[in-house]
Order: sequence, then C-alpha cells, then structure tokens
Amino acid sequence: MSGLFEILACTSTAESCCNDYVIMNFLKVLIRILDIMQIIVPIILIVMLSIQLTKLVINPNEKKNVTGLKNEIIGTVVFFLLPYIVNAVFGLVPDSYELSSCWKVARETPMMANTYIETGTKTTNSKNTVAKAKKKKSTKKKKLSKKSLKKINSVNKNKRLKSKNKNNKLTIKGSKKGIKIVNYARMFVGQRYIYGGYWNGSPSYTGTDCSGFVQGVFKHFGINLPRSSQAQYDATNLYTRVSPNDIRAGDIVFYSGHVAILTGNGEEIVHASNERDGIKLSPTYRYGPIRCIGRIKGVN
Repeated sequence: MSGLFEILACTSTAESCCNDYVIMNFLKVLIRILDIMQIIVPIILIVMLSIQLTKLVINPNEKKNVTGLKNEIIGTVVFFLLPYIVNAVFGLVPDSYELSSCWKVARETPMMANTYIETGTKTTNSKNTVAKAKKKKSTKKKKLSKKSLKKINSVNKNKRLKSKNKNNKLTIKGSKKGIKIVNYARMFVGQRYIYGGYWNGSPSYTGTDCSGFVQGVFKHFGINLPRSSQAQYDATNLYTRVSPNDIRAGDIVFYSGHVAILTGNGEEIVHASNERDGIKLSPTYRYGPIRCIGRIKGVN
C-alpha cells in the first residue's frame, strides 16, 4: 500500500519520484491484473448471462430473471471496458501530476530489474546461480588419485573462468570515457540532494541538486558545464542532439527543470532526483516529457 500512497503523492514538486523501480513494477502488476480481469471476468459473466437467459426462456414472466439478465449484461460490458476506462482517467489527470506519465511508461515498458553497472562486470543472474548450485549438488563424488584430481580441477577452473567472462559481458553502449563518467556518477548513489548546493566534482561529495550533480560529474573529467539545467540546455555548443535509439553512456537527458545522465544501459539514468530520494538510479528516463537527449562533445 505504501507504493500506492507514493504514486498518489507524486506531483511536480516531488520531481521524479515515479521513476522508482518499486513504483514502476507496482503499476505494471496493476496493469497486468486489469488485463487478466478484462479476459476472465467477462467470460464468467457471459456464462452467467447464458444461465439467466435460459431461465428467462423457461419462465418469461419471472421478473427476477429479467433483472438478473440486465445486471449480467451491464457487468460484462463494464469489466470488458475497465482497462480502457482506467487509461482514460489517467489521460485526464492534469499535467501538474506525473501519475499519467508513470502509467503510460508502465504500459509501454516490460518489468524492470534493479540492475547496476559494474566496471568490466555485470551483476550475476540469480537463475544462473541456482542452476550452478543444482549442478554442483548433483555431481557424484569419485575417488581419484591426486594427479587426476589436480588435472580435473584445473580443467574445471578454466571452464568456470570462460563461463564467468561470457556471463559478465557488458551490454553497456558507449565509449570508455562515457562508461568512466557513468561509473563515477554511480559512486554517489544514495547521497543527499540539496537544492542550490555546490559540488566541485571531487570524491568528497558536498550535496547538490540535479544540474549541480551533472556539472560536478563532468567537471571531474575536465568538462565544464553551466550550473543550472536551463543553462546546460541552452549551451548547444557543448553537445549534439541524438536520437533515443542511439543512447550511449554519458549522454544527458534534459527535462523542463531537470537533467540526468544516461548510463547506456537501455533507458536507465543516474541523477539527483529530489530531497526524499537523493541521488539514485532510475530504470527509464521516460517518466515524463523530455526536451532532448544531448551528447557532450568529446565523450562519445
């Protein structure tokens, strides 16, 4: 229920609270339930409608059968149209609320896992871990000589290393510099958000807001950006606009009054969100309307 209250309280003053993994997946589950109801409930009601219709044919003068038939028809239509009604309601939500944007993104994107970028590695899939554990458990113990055992262990070690390298292959798009910028930004996930705060980009984080965070991260790599999100957006000589289909690590996404760094891991962003969430990773930049995506010159 806490996720629901967070969504209802998500207004423009809370900035990007709706791009949280938990809230996004909460919305996706709700959408899935509505989709299932749209299929199953009308079928049940149609069966009940057939029963009422049969009773009405047998006893045409029975008022209860007529009333029941009307109720079944209304119920079938309502449940079939329920997802469309909910979508229409969200579409009527004023622009000052981000709830409608969250709902739209949740409908268009799949369930998202809380993945993180590692320098040269990627988090191991839990399914692979379980599969390896089962395989290890099912292996029968055999009595072998020390020489044979040493040879087998050496072969198994090489296999494990190959498998590890295969599983840890990065899916991050971007240059080495772009990935370094993103990994540096990730170091500060969980740190506080201070509106108007100044940070010089050093590892000793002093607290800042969205544009100050972007400015500080790039300053650490010798790239000077303006202080405010509007000034950064206006500095068109420092970046090139790129298509959402060509996102790379270190690209910047501009909103009206907000700015974030794209990680190159799909639509994921790292940004100073708000006073409640601080600096965080969010699964998608499409939680609200964007102004453009910019590629800082000299990064990718």
